[in-house]
Parts: sequence; structure tokens; C-alpha cells
Amino acid sequence: MIIHPWDIQEGNSVIIAELRRSLAGDAVINVRYIVPKEERWPEGHRADRVHEVDMAVELQMESGSALILSWDMDGLNEGIAADFRGPGEEGANLPGDPIDVSDHIDWEEFLGVSIVSINAAWHVPNEGCPEMPWSYHFMFSDDSSVTIALGGDNGVGLRYIPDALVVILDKEMAATYKIPASSTPSCG
Repeated sequence: MIIHPWDIQEGNSVIIAELRRSLAGDAVINVRYIVPKEERWPEGHRADRVHEVDMAVELQMESGSALILSWDMDGLNEGIAADFRGPGEEGANLPGDPIDVSDHIDWEEFLGVSIVSINAAWHVPNEGCPEMPWSYHFMFSDDSSVTIALGGDNGVGLRYIPDALVVILDKEMAATYKIPASSTPSCG
């Protein structure tokens, strides 16, 4: 079941709490980036400690569950949708091709390490919109972390883009990536 970002408002943390409970203690064992059909990755995208991803990121867990984070828009609403699938559950098919990036050097230190917590960073994407998540920050038992946020790289640094994702595999970079519509950096 896809949870749209406008359905996850900061004041209603039940959905985030459930996501934390479902993933706490589980370990990421496989990572796939969903890209447009017939494309490869990185295909000109940044791929060093910050990965640019066109459509979605799928984290497959040791338990057999999976979490798919994708950019999601409805009119002026812009945020990250979450699709959590328990072991054996089928979910919505994404319109792109999955590319396995588990063997990318940047993912090595995170695979097989237990998730201890997840934070969301919130923003109001446009006037009149509710507050919704624009970033998810995963903390692991070895004190490492990964952040998946709306954005891209313009060659000078990260910038907000509502229809693309960045996977930030560096704590300092996650702490410095901020957008005007949010009071917190991407790491929450």
C-alpha cells in the first residue's frame, strides 16, 4: 500500500511510528534504484556518496520485507511516498526498471547492518499545502546513516527538485542539505 506524503502529516506520527516499528532491528540486504525504462544507472547521474535517482529507491530487508520510497506529486503537493511491503506481500508496480546497486562501493558499509531508527524531515511544499515528508533518514546500529530525499545535484551541490531523489550516504552531506521550505536539514 502506497502512503502518499500528504497523508503523513507531522502532527499525525502514527504512520512514521509504524514504519519505525516495522523496520527496527531489520537489515538492508539489497538495494535497487528504479529508473526510466530502457535506462541504466548512473546514466550521467552523480554516483559518489550522493546518488541521483530518477524514480524510486527500493530497500529489501533481511526479513523479506521491502520499503520503496518514491517522489510523489499531486498538484502543488510534493513529497516522498512510502510503500512498505511485508514478507511475501505484493505492491504497486513502478513504471520503471529496477537496477540492483547493492554491489556499489557506497552501499557496502550499510548492507547487513540493523536499522535502529528512521526520521522524516518535513516541509510545506507550497502555500496552502499541509506539511509532509521530503526526506527520510535511516540510522543504523553501527552509527552510520543513509538519507533519501527529494533533490538532485547541479554540479555545485544539492538542490531541491520535487521529481527526483538523492540518496545521501554521507552524514555530513545529509546534515548540510537544506531546502527553503523546511526548517530542518535532510537528516531531520
